[in-house]
This record gives sequence, structure tokens and C-alpha cells, in this order.
Amino acid sequence: MKSCIILNPKAGRGMAARRLAELEHALRAAGLAFDLVETDKRLGAHLLAERAVEHDYTQIIAVGGDGTLNEVVNGVLAGQTQSGRRVPVGIVPIGTGNDFIKALDGVKPNDFTGAATRIARGHTRAIDIGRIEVESEDVSLVCYFVNGLGMGMDAQVTVESDKLHYLSGPLVYYGGIAAAFFSYRAKPMRVRAEGIDVEQRLLFASIGNGRCQGGSFYMTPQATIDDGLLDICIVENMSLPRMLTALPLLTRGEHTALPQVTMARADRVEVSSAWPFPVATDGEVVTTSARRVIVTVEPGAIDLVS
Repeated sequence: MKSCIILNPKAGRGMAARRLAELEHALRAAGLAFDLVETDKRLGAHLLAERAVEHDYTQIIAVGGDGTLNEVVNGVLAGQTQSGRRVPVGIVPIGTGNDFIKALDGVKPNDFTGAATRIARGHTRAIDIGRIEVESEDVSLVCYFVNGLGMGMDAQVTVESDKLHYLSGPLVYYGGIAAAFFSYRAKPMRVRAEGIDVEQRLLFASIGNGRCQGGSFYMTPQATIDDGLLDICIVENMSLPRMLTALPLLTRGEHTALPQVTMARADRVEVSSAWPFPVATDGEVVTTSARRVIVTVEPGAIDLVS
């Protein structure tokens, strides 16, 4: 039986392609039989994963960052719906942020030997997935996220980061933050979930299945990927000096007690605004003009190779 390895050669600003031979050596050294396919376009990994479910692969492995994993998971979920066959998903993290793996014990970025060992061992755990319905000025769609969802300024950071092709690593995110400070203004938004109904001018509303987003920001530091719930972080408008003071707290997950911050946990969240706002999932922009977003959790929807 074989594993299907789906590689994003552009992940990690091209590191995945440069280290391909090293990855293949580690996989073979672990005794794995595999087919390796490369994605060469946006949503390419989604299509490859969906097709892979139809074959007799024992696992489907995403080689890349959070965006690649997101595409693979969306493809696997689509394939599972059509075929009724449940196929475990694994990850070899080689990305810019590698946020999702910060919710996994012992998983390190660019550790091919460790990843190959996990894949060969084949142990799995059922994890939750977030489902989003987006209504916007330009699109209405349904998709899934593995790690996190940002709405407002944190999604604008992703929009700005995508423009910074000349930067790499954490500098991409910090450059995006700097640009978002000047390009984004807090909007009147309403966030409703069990136990909360917040209607304020918000900087952002972030929803986490995992703990960390944006490369190094622990928006939802207590989130668990298999508890059947999503963690919510709502940040009200604040001055630029206050934002600059709060930013280091986000990197340590110590922002939760700030008076401008509301934390919650729920299985369903609805966010709406009369003003269009950007939305990003797992480090990828979904839309820049959402009006309403409904987020629900799909408990245990994916078997993760662990």
C-alpha cells in the first residue's frame, strides 16, 4: 500500500523544491512506498487530494505550509463525501508560518526524519475542522479550515503579506502587520456565539481550531484541536500606541485579559457587518469583501497522521 505525497514546491519561499531530494531520501529510509505529485497552481493541492481519495492510498500527505495543508484537507473532505472512504491526512511542515503544528506535540518544521517516522508508523487521531459559509460582495462559498480563521485586521495582514514577495520567514508577517496598520480601519461588526453578543467597532475577530496564527501570534492560546469547539478572540478598536503595546502580548498568548479583548468558546459563530471586511483561513485570503460569515465546527472530521 502506498502513501500519496502532495508537494507544494513554492512552500517556504521555494524551500520545499530545494530540499525535495532530502525529503525523498528520508521517506525511503523509513521504508515508505509512495507516489509524489506536485501542485503548480492555487487549489492544485485540493484537486490532487480529491483525486487521491479515489485511489487505494493509505495516507495523503501535504508537504508545505498551512495553506497547502488547508487545500489538501478541503480536497480530502470533498473526496470523502463522494466516495465514503476516509483517508488519513499527514503533514511535512515546510512553510512560512507553520502555525498548525504548534498545536501538535513533538512536530517541528523542516524535520524530514521525524515526519517520515510518523508517516511510516501510521498512527492517527481524529481532529476537528472548521466549516465556514461566506456571503460577500463578490462571492458566496463554503470551505473548511484546519488551523484558524481571521476576519478584519488580522486578515488584512494576510492580504498585505501576499504582496511582499521579496521577504521571507517572519519578516513576511511583520511587513504585513506594518502595512495593515496603515491600510485597515476598525469596522462596526457583530459577533454572536453561545454566551456572547458583541457589537462594536472591531479590529478583528479571530477563530482558532489551533492556537497560533500569523506566524507567531497565539490568538487562541487555549485552543484544542479535538474538543469539538472553536476558540474565539475578539479585539475592539484601540489606538495605534495601544496596538503596539498589545502586539508583544499576542506572541505570548498573554492578551486575553486586556479590557479590549473578549475570549469565548463555541461550536457556532456568526460574524456580520454592514461594511465589507477581509477574511483569511490558514494564511490564505478568502475574500476582501465579506458581509456575513457563519463558522461551525465539524468534530473529528479528519484523521490526522500523528
